[in-house]
Amino acid sequence: MKAVVFDGEISCRDVPEPKADGAAILSVKKAGICGTDLAIASGDYQVRTPVILGHEIFGTVWKTPGEKSGLARKRCVTEINVACGECDFCRAGVKSHCRKGEALGIHRNGGFAEFVSTPVDNVHVVPDSVRDEEAVFIEPLAACIQLVKLGSIAPDSSCAVVGPGRMGLLIVQLLRLIQPTRLVVIGHEGAKLELARRFGAEAFDVANVDSALGLTGGAKFDNVIEVTGNPGGLDLALKIVKPTGTIHLKSTHGMPASLDVTKVVVDELRIQGSRCGPFDEAITLLDRHEIAVRELITDRFPLERSQEAFRVASSKSAIKVIFEV
Repeated sequence: MKAVVFDGEISCRDVPEPKADGAAILSVKKAGICGTDLAIASGDYQVRTPVILGHEIFGTVWKTPGEKSGLARKRCVTEINVACGECDFCRAGVKSHCRKGEALGIHRNGGFAEFVSTPVDNVHVVPDSVRDEEAVFIEPLAACIQLVKLGSIAPDSSCAVVGPGRMGLLIVQLLRLIQPTRLVVIGHEGAKLELARRFGAEAFDVANVDSALGLTGGAKFDNVIEVTGNPGGLDLALKIVKPTGTIHLKSTHGMPASLDVTKVVVDELRIQGSRCGPFDEAITLLDRHEIAVRELITDRFPLERSQEAFRVASSKSAIKVIFEV
């Protein structure tokens, strides 16, 4: 089968099809390039190689264990984390922190391929109301839902999103559903900020951050969501969060970042990270058409043009780049 493999560089090559071995085999139809994929390709996020990248996967169930035969040919997505099911984290229901856990496209072969192997319990059926391209967003949307949940973002709070990219524009839409007292997006002027405005946020160029604060008499934000994929985004988040506020971190760019610990202590700030989230809730939001995602797709590529796809996905103009398998 064809697959996009990283072994120090990105290339599309022929590799053996995965074996079932009690897992489900999905026939991949669409897959999205994530910030983590880009960080791996650039060398900022270290992984064992060679590995097939990709964890934002949509396809159909090709093979399943006998007792799960009812899933055959179903439209589906898969969770990213492969857990042992036995450790203390798994028993507590937080398998994303499994002590023996692996992640598709990071620790084991992922979905930038014609076929991918995944635990059958990780498979979620996608309703017909959700289009193929929309289903690619279920995994990242679930992760954004987790951010809102872990951060306990309340309707009576003010929110600023730093970085209107792939994840940032999903977070903006989730926050809009909460109806915060103020919703601001900070980035570079262009199509991404225009989308943020369409999604109901005030939007400011990063060079005009003082203007964003000036409209409320200098009042800073209860919640600042940093999702730039750039270590400098944390400095900006620290600048605009109010004392006792929360900085929510959603980037996995792999690069080290400095932190003004004194400010965190003196201002009694909370720093909240988040990882993977509930697929069922993400599917429900897309089923109800409460989150717009097709507008975020800027480019589509076949697997054979993987190097070009990654170059485009790394550009400032791209939002979501997907592979069509």
